[in-house]
Amino acid sequence: MKRVFVFQDFKSQKFWSVDVQGTDVVVNYGKLGTEGQTQVKNYPTVEEAEKAADKLIAEKTKKGYVETAEEIAREMKVEAKKYTLSYDEYENDVKLLDKILKDKHLSEYKQITVGCWDYEGEDCSALLEGMLEHKDKFAHLEGLFWGDIDWEEQEISWIEQTDLSPLFDAMPKLKDLKIKGTNNLRLGQTSRPELRSLEIISGGLPTEVVEDILKSDFPNLEKLVLYAGVEDYGFEGDIEIFRPLFSKARFPKLTYLGIVNAEEQDEVVKMFLESDILPQLETMDISAGVLKDEGARLLLDNVDKIAHLKFINMRYNYLSREMKKKLQELPMKIDIAETEEAEEYSGGIWYSPMITE
Repeated sequence: MKRVFVFQDFKSQKFWSVDVQGTDVVVNYGKLGTEGQTQVKNYPTVEEAEKAADKLIAEKTKKGYVETAEEIAREMKVEAKKYTLSYDEYENDVKLLDKILKDKHLSEYKQITVGCWDYEGEDCSALLEGMLEHKDKFAHLEGLFWGDIDWEEQEISWIEQTDLSPLFDAMPKLKDLKIKGTNNLRLGQTSRPELRSLEIISGGLPTEVVEDILKSDFPNLEKLVLYAGVEDYGFEGDIEIFRPLFSKARFPKLTYLGIVNAEEQDEVVKMFLESDILPQLETMDISAGVLKDEGARLLLDNVDKIAHLKFINMRYNYLSREMKKKLQELPMKIDIAETEEAEEYSGGIWYSPMITE
């Protein structure tokens, strides 16, 4: 039987299907709204073909693909687009705002990604002001990824932001918000009942950004991920600024919480275990930071508190081989890939989160 899966996020809108036809495994994949490409692989027996198909399905669902009825997938359209400037366009004085406004399909997208707007370290004020002048063209959006700039274009610590709250105010339907780069970033301090997901990627998260979140109201937020980073790139070094976020009263519908990319990732584990929000969570995200055996041992010693979780993300860590083996015994799905090794220099041992500069 043919099975169809769909993956949608800020960057990708694609489908993938698999069908076992005797000893053949037929895979079809591509961008939503297209016929896609087809590949066929033959196996010695029907049983081996079915086993191979099951393995492919497991790999796709792990990556976030969701099974969808074929007739529904066939009717689905691309609902997202990324807008960015190439270096050649920038050199020729092309403006990112003009590229966005000239897109005749803009009104059809539910979410957009804003990439590189400058190659010389200018902030996004001009782009922001231009979008606000045409705010009626963006009022329908439900998703926004602001600052999706690759390291070849600018290091994350070079991305200059500004107060983005006026733009969010102009998007009353905004449900999913993702921001990369936090220099001079402000979110405003207000109520945003429509917001369901907030992710902020940073090499050093300023205290002011955390305070904006704490002084705002997100009663329907389901997912929150914050990258702490390091002092050299904006983080002020006090991991305790995150503790008030671990509150069921503050986030009554939160099911996914991630305080990641932290030098004190073990302390973040303690915050989870000591919080009253833990029982309502489905996912604990403690990835991308300096998670060592001490933090992992806390999980093993408190299995009764975390047994209800569906997933613990520990990807990028400093765990020993022995500890990783013990963690495999936890009852939920875990990700403990990308284990790093501490560096020795200047007579000391150094650990670094995944994203800094």
